[in-house]
Amino acid sequence: MEVAKLVLEYLRVLAWPAVAVTLCMTFREEVKALLARVTRAELPGGVSVDFPREVLEAKELSAKVEATPAPPERKRGPGIPLTEANARLIQLGLRPSPSGLDMNYYRTFVAQDPNVALAGLRIEIDVLARNLAKGFNVDVDARDTGSRLIRKLYDAGAITAEQMQLTLKVLQLCNAAVHGTPVTREQAEAVIDTFDVLAAQYIAWLSWGFEDGWKPTETRRDQASG
Repeated sequence: MEVAKLVLEYLRVLAWPAVAVTLCMTFREEVKALLARVTRAELPGGVSVDFPREVLEAKELSAKVEATPAPPERKRGPGIPLTEANARLIQLGLRPSPSGLDMNYYRTFVAQDPNVALAGLRIEIDVLARNLAKGFNVDVDARDTGSRLIRKLYDAGAITAEQMQLTLKVLQLCNAAVHGTPVTREQAEAVIDTFDVLAAQYIAWLSWGFEDGWKPTETRRDQASG
């Protein structure tokens, strides 16, 4: 009975991002027709994005985040199965991750449409950021943009400067993809790869500072080698 309740809650909370990605995939040709395919994206506010160069910067930031020492409770944690990750999020009263904190979810979309894959990652970042805000009692507004929300988390001490810089870079790239910058399969995979380190650190956050002493039961690496 408890498992059934958990599944129903999972579907209820996760419905909107899953529907959004599904609709994008179903109508991807129509979406493509509406996007202006240019090598440089002109985002709201007149900000121009050189996508290939920004991807390289995201890779550099990802390596920096992974190499930067963090407080003991923020050590890189193990990967966990999709259902266990979302079960933990629901247990904490947080919104489940569209991917279950497994970036392979978005890699499956890359072959079909790299832009849609990054649009999905953009939704993921918003979900995870709002979960962090709730966990750290950071006041946020429903109208807060992704970048504003990330800066609020940094100001509150919820994330490090390196984590903020990498997340903002990934957001910039995802927003460029959403606004029509043509993205190659290799570029989309590179962006998703840079976010892997943040997903791992997010899983670590789920296991520290809580009285129940929860820990992941198994790692993806263990599953792969088993």
